[in-house]
Amino acid sequence: MMGGTELGLLVLLGAWSALDSTSVGQFMLSRPLVSGTLAGWILGDPASGLLVGALLEGLDLGGVPAGGARLPEFGPGAVPAAFAAIALGGPGGLASGLALGVLWSLLGRATMDIQRRANGMLMAGAEHGAFVPRVLALRHWICVGLDGLRGAVLAGLGILAVSVLPAGLSELWPLGRAGTAALLLLPAALAAGSHLRSLRTPLSRGPLLVVGVLSGSALALLF
Repeated sequence: MMGGTELGLLVLLGAWSALDSTSVGQFMLSRPLVSGTLAGWILGDPASGLLVGALLEGLDLGGVPAGGARLPEFGPGAVPAAFAAIALGGPGGLASGLALGVLWSLLGRATMDIQRRANGMLMAGAEHGAFVPRVLALRHWICVGLDGLRGAVLAGLGILAVSVLPAGLSELWPLGRAGTAALLLLPAALAAGSHLRSLRTPLSRGPLLVVGVLSGSALALLF
């Protein structure tokens, strides 16, 4: 059973990972590899959190946050994903965690769009000097606070969604550990491998290929 302290820390982690992606810090905590591992550490199983985070990280590597790109928000999504993997347990729990992480990352992108529109309304007229500095600063901090609140709500709702799932659901997953490893590692490997095409010289691709093979082998051993 998860206590109130763990729940509070997970919600705060969701808020922090949402803020870290753009609004505050950018300390890379919003990377699912980091937020998933921290969520697992809070729940007493950092290895499972690391595994879920690494799988989501592989999916996230294919996105380039440039221009008007709308990308899934994997950082807060990794928090309930790690919780699902640990709470449900086994290969089925890991599969459920990854599925929830992807779904919640897409939901995070949708809420980010809504928040950006809200930010635009709050700051409308600022470019024309409509606010005195103190009011401008206050509205800026309101926008930052909304971003943190959005991440906290995302994490909390994801944990709630897992908590209401029927007991024994993960036992319906038909694959064992080896089959689950192959199935879940494949999409992450394909997404991460797509970056090799953007590298111009074979010399730069070779070391990354070696790192990819070693990383994939290490992840497979965690099963």
